[in-house]
Amino acid sequence: MAHSEHNRPKGSGMVMIAIGILIFVFAPGYFKNDLIGGMAIIIFGFAIGGLGFYISFFKKKKTA
Repeated sequence: MAHSEHNRPKGSGMVMIAIGILIFVFAPGYFKNDLIGGMAIIIFGFAIGGLGFYISFFKKKKTA
């Protein structure tokens, strides 16, 4: 029997973590040119990566 847990897409949190990592890799280039903009990009990358980490590892599964 198929369960809804098996049919849902997986990996959206991992994609968000990867995007956050890429933002952290490219943030120093922006940080050199614009201090405020670079800090905003670093915070945005941290937020996206943290949200992806939460979705992947800490989000509780709903019980039926």
